[in-house]
Amino acid sequence: MLNTTYILPVLLMLIFFGLCIIIHEFGHFLAARLCKLHIIAFSVGFKKIWGKKINGVEYRIGCLPFGGYVDLPQIDASSDEIEDENGNPLPRANPWARIITAFAGPFFNILFALFLGIFIYIFGVPQDNVKYSEFKVREVPETSAEYKAGLRPGDRIVKLNGREFNLTWANFTRRFMLNEDNVEKITLDVIRDGQPATVSYIPEINREFAPDENVVYPFFVPEIPVIVMPEKGSPASLAGVKSGDTVLAVNGDPVYDAEHLLTATAYSNGAPITLKVKRDETEHEFTIQPKKIEGIEPRYLVGINFTSDEPVISETVSQLPAAKIFKPGDRLLSINGTECKTSSDFSAAVRASEGKPCQVVYSRDNQTVTVELTPLKVIPHEIGVGFYVIDHPTPFQQLQDVLDMTWRTLKSLGNTLRHRLGMNSGYSTIGIRNLSGPWSIGKYMIMMFHGSFLRGLLFVVMISYSLGIFNLLPIPVLDGGHILIAILEIIFRRPIPAKILQPVMYFFITVLIGFMVIVTAFDIWKTVPSNLRGKLTGGEKPKTEETETSPGNAVLSETGNVTEKVPEKTQEAANAVAP
Repeated sequence: MLNTTYILPVLLMLIFFGLCIIIHEFGHFLAARLCKLHIIAFSVGFKKIWGKKINGVEYRIGCLPFGGYVDLPQIDASSDEIEDENGNPLPRANPWARIITAFAGPFFNILFALFLGIFIYIFGVPQDNVKYSEFKVREVPETSAEYKAGLRPGDRIVKLNGREFNLTWANFTRRFMLNEDNVEKITLDVIRDGQPATVSYIPEINREFAPDENVVYPFFVPEIPVIVMPEKGSPASLAGVKSGDTVLAVNGDPVYDAEHLLTATAYSNGAPITLKVKRDETEHEFTIQPKKIEGIEPRYLVGINFTSDEPVISETVSQLPAAKIFKPGDRLLSINGTECKTSSDFSAAVRASEGKPCQVVYSRDNQTVTVELTPLKVIPHEIGVGFYVIDHPTPFQQLQDVLDMTWRTLKSLGNTLRHRLGMNSGYSTIGIRNLSGPWSIGKYMIMMFHGSFLRGLLFVVMISYSLGIFNLLPIPVLDGGHILIAILEIIFRRPIPAKILQPVMYFFITVLIGFMVIVTAFDIWKTVPSNLRGKLTGGEKPKTEETETSPGNAVLSETGNVTEKVPEKTQEAANAVAP
């Protein structure tokens, strides 16, 4: 059944994605008119369904709303015979006209992004969290490389690879993924019990964080202050909670992350909750009456989370029945006499129980145990808070961020290639599979618009900048390639022979198409359900469930998992954009 809440985000994605391309082509069009080049057609969309010729130019509308194009025969330097739409010969455009026309497309993308960036600057955009100059470690799995290297809960990380930082957690982890320092080992300078210490280790791929990306990511969990932003008229706002308050405890339990607060709220079943917050170095306590989340039906939950298709418990939810019985690492063998071959088998049985007691058999430490587990009927509630702050980056800061991210991604890709060729010892796991093509770009844009219009607009700004930057690369068939060819023609004072240019063009067309096919194939592969991927590859892949809702709401999976709709996915920050 179609989720109607996604109709508007999908429409916004189509409109803005198309605008990025149309404005690019409109730049070419205006420059061509300025240079008095022959223009055959300007089309909005592909596969013509309507056209009208005005002043020698046919204006078209296509039935495929994925951008547009301008037909400019005179800028093609790879052909000795240039003709108009009627087969009449045309002179090749002079190099300066080709440079201006080719540059105008990317330039208009940059202008469009700067224009949209003004709205981002004025109204602000939600960010995942504030910047920190240190991170205090809350948890470190004993099986992780960090723990084996000596990192312990309570350590305060003050330097990364010998450098101090002032970063959000998302940007901090980005350094791990991109290996910006091109080092063989990650080095963390920490303060432990007031004394400095150093932890050095080779990072490992974290499949729990991003099962399909094969990227390194910290296994340790930091203590990040939960800064809330109550919605106007929400239960939290009416109780006295204010924007910028830091949540210390809920119902007397310390709060270390937003998920804890969401879980306590969602599973309250409407009972009042007590929230302790810190405001201006003063602690305050509020009693809040949660409200029911509309659109989410009551469910019977036990509170078991999985990180793979194997029926092995990764964690339990403290407010639900399973927490009193199971521990992480327990393997579920059967439920109500049915063997649990996968975690999905267990989830399906919980759904089918409709709250009746279930006989569950599990193993722990090579011992088999049988217990009775009764799912709890949960009516999800919320108090109406978002977990973000508002930032007001200037349009030029936004451009600088994209340029910086593009450079770091290209550098990381180069590090990966050199590492695989044995040319350096630094690690890097970023490769083609981590790049984003049209499929992922469209998906991410929908997700951004669904969570916040301004975050969606910021993503459009990034795409428009990236489209301009990508097309300025000096690669034949791209705008930058046309500019390069024209510059060479000016330097050598003669056109490059078509017999030389044509094979070069064909080669790069083949490479570019192949590159995009590979990137898109990875994009589509990531959307295939994990159990089906496991069958297709003959193995099992970790699975993740992504569910979005409005900021501050909790979404319940069948087994009791609560997912926070955060305004920024860290994984996206690691992905480069390949328009």
